[in-house]
Amino acid sequence: MEYLYEKNGNSYEDFASGRVLYNARGTTSFPVRLASEIIQRCFRLLEIKGNKGPYSLYDPCCGGAYMLTVVGLMHGHRINHVYASDVNSGVLQVAERNLSLLSPSGLDQRKEQLIQLTALFQKKSHKEALVSLERLHGLAARLNIEGTFVSQGDITSPEKSSEPHSKVSIVMTDLPYGDIVNWRTDSTDPVSDLFDQILKRLKPDHSVVAIIADKGQKLKHKRFKRLQYFKIGKRQVGIFEPIC
Repeated sequence: MEYLYEKNGNSYEDFASGRVLYNARGTTSFPVRLASEIIQRCFRLLEIKGNKGPYSLYDPCCGGAYMLTVVGLMHGHRINHVYASDVNSGVLQVAERNLSLLSPSGLDQRKEQLIQLTALFQKKSHKEALVSLERLHGLAARLNIEGTFVSQGDITSPEKSSEPHSKVSIVMTDLPYGDIVNWRTDSTDPVSDLFDQILKRLKPDHSVVAIIADKGQKLKHKRFKRLQYFKIGKRQVGIFEPIC
């Protein structure tokens, strides 16, 4: 896989899970460089379609919303609304905390927490986190995000899925796989059912869907056209547009 946008491989330590961003037990983080590369590919595909933003972004398998928060901090000047949902209600409190970091007030609250932790424990990690937070504050100053929304729901089920407040421009999600996170659904074909439910939430003609999965899951659906596909490590990534 060739990186088209994140070519330099910069340090992303400020975004490390558990540093400034909150860590959700039983969830996974996501490679920052890859997340930034995928969202920028989505932006470019939408620009080609005539949609120059700002964009709304939805992750229906958000976990602790680590990936959404990273993307929001790095590219929130091009995003106006962020939606997150997950079938596991136990992780959504962490998702809300992470997405709160997409606002100056949320970062200020996190700063106070880190100051208190530094005073109590005098750990080097807390002091380094404060330095990272100041750099993230600089990113937050240019964000265009008007609102973040978190809800519980099963994206593979028409009865149990949650609805974003409005149609979205970009769906970007890391499907459950591996030893830490698995599908929690009664669906016999969760990937296909996920595509079915996502279709209802997209802006017609002006939307794309980026799906990340392990190599054992088939990323295809009769109502979606694949625009890009690549593999990196143990992951595969497909970017699709709905067939209207």
